[in-house]
Amino acid sequence: MKFNRIILDKKISQKLFILKGRTGLTPNILCRFGLILSLKDPTVPDPKWYKQDGQELMRHVLLGDLDTILICLFKQRAYRDGVNLKDEKLLLELFRAHINRGAELLYNRIKNLSSIKELIDL
Repeated sequence: MKFNRIILDKKISQKLFILKGRTGLTPNILCRFGLILSLKDPTVPDPKWYKQDGQELMRHVLLGDLDTILICLFKQRAYRDGVNLKDEKLLLELFRAHINRGAELLYNRIKNLSSIKELIDL
């Protein structure tokens, strides 16, 4: 999957800013947790729900050393959802939707840093 950057929805960017204040974790780390939450959700996020008017995250910052693993997990989920894995544009839209939805799911569950431990214990 080829992309260099992701632009988040402005509302999601604001929620990540609040989460950073609650936890001290940076948006890229929060997005990684959120991506996993979104991939666990059985529904498919609609890319149309999320604008590209917020924070820009470079791929190497967003995914870091977990790039290969997170992209593999995402593609496995996309395959399970019946997505054509050769459609790079659709894959990128869905990936961006999962990142946005995941950050929103995380926002609703995390009140402070100790909430992260509870999340990991799931």
